[in-house]
Amino acid sequence: MRTYLVLPVLFFAFLQSSYAHDPAIPECKDARTTFALTQCRGNQIGEADGKLQKYLVAARKQVVLRELNPSVIDAEQAAWEAYRTAHCGNLYLYWGTGTIRYEMSGMCMLKLTNERTVDVWRAYLTYLDSTPPVLPDPSQ
Repeated sequence: MRTYLVLPVLFFAFLQSSYAHDPAIPECKDARTTFALTQCRGNQIGEADGKLQKYLVAARKQVVLRELNPSVIDAEQAAWEAYRTAHCGNLYLYWGTGTIRYEMSGMCMLKLTNERTVDVWRAYLTYLDSTPPVLPDPSQ
């Protein structure tokens, strides 16, 4: 009987420690219930999506300045969004019927969104010389 109680505790301890050092996943310290954690994660994903949109707008402007069609950014973004939806949706399914699936899927979306923002920044908003970037490093 005790084994059944220890295993979930060890799993959640591992889960917390494995993501604790990942700066792409901020903590939801005040969340005490699954609903509160899901709501907190949703708010964080919304903020990350807003930040990504800001960087995408700037990237489109940079592409136009080079006399290229900004639709290349839109196509790239659509492909990335399809990947994020598929991958994080699969994690939701993978973690079954338990409430951990909400956190696993939410952490996936948040991490991928933050990583995408950094990718957009590096690809379109920085320079190879000492010219300052168009926008600040989003990872800081």
